[in-house]
Amino acid sequence: MNNSQIRYEIFLKAAELENITMAAEALNYTQSGVSHAIAAMEREAGCMLFHRSKAGVTLTENGKKLLPLVQELVNRQHSLDQAMDALSNRVAGTLRVGSFTSFTAIWMARIIQEFTRQFPDVKIELTNGTYRDIEEGISSGKLDCGFLSSIENDPLDFTPLFDDPMLVIMAADHPLAKKDALPLKELRSYPLISQFKGSDHDVQQIFRKAKIRPKTKYILNDDISVMGMTAQNEGIALMPEMMLETAAFDLAAIPLMPPQHRTVGLATPPIKETTLLVRTFIAFCQSLDFSLE
Repeated sequence: MNNSQIRYEIFLKAAELENITMAAEALNYTQSGVSHAIAAMEREAGCMLFHRSKAGVTLTENGKKLLPLVQELVNRQHSLDQAMDALSNRVAGTLRVGSFTSFTAIWMARIIQEFTRQFPDVKIELTNGTYRDIEEGISSGKLDCGFLSSIENDPLDFTPLFDDPMLVIMAADHPLAKKDALPLKELRSYPLISQFKGSDHDVQQIFRKAKIRPKTKYILNDDISVMGMTAQNEGIALMPEMMLETAAFDLAAIPLMPPQHRTVGLATPPIKETTLLVRTFIAFCQSLDFSLE
């Protein structure tokens, strides 16, 4: 990677994280190295690209104008690097993977360790975010692939990996906790705690298909907050079984009738447009056992 490429990567990471120290840590550079690279890029551009403050850095108007151009250039270079490796059937290069919180917590360390053990010339860059973040990252070329729940009516390709049961969660002493299962239509009788739009895709899909309008009491920012409020008897919630593996709250969880699940898989651009590295990663993930037992 030449000096210009390094500067562009640093520029994008600083713009994304809005923090020089965090950008340096993410790219394994020194803080001074990142600062010098940004300063060199600003000298080359002849203008300031970032506003500096104690809180961090933000793009100037000129920086915002440059952002999509730099992103496109980096994406093209990344694609070229992977294509060059593919010419010799060499599985190598940087694979940019998106993942959501519960999947990252349980599976990503194992996936990265085992894949890079089998293919030591590969480096995996991991980005954690909401389903929407991951879909947009793949569509824009910032990510090569990403773990998601099943996609409907989307231009991305989706390779299913496993089904993750959806459960009703409640405080351990909630009256429903003694039930073996809860009929789906009974959900409308209880106050619901949900996540903000963009992270509630799986739950809303269940309600939409069942033509149920829930009594939503709170809309919170993350699964931990949902579980915490639920444990305090503020309502019930729908939660994938995988997410409960990370729970530290006193909760009861019961299945729905009929049973519901989300399908977790790997989203990519159309398969015919993907590189050897991405196709190899898909095949590797298909070979894994994702059971929680």
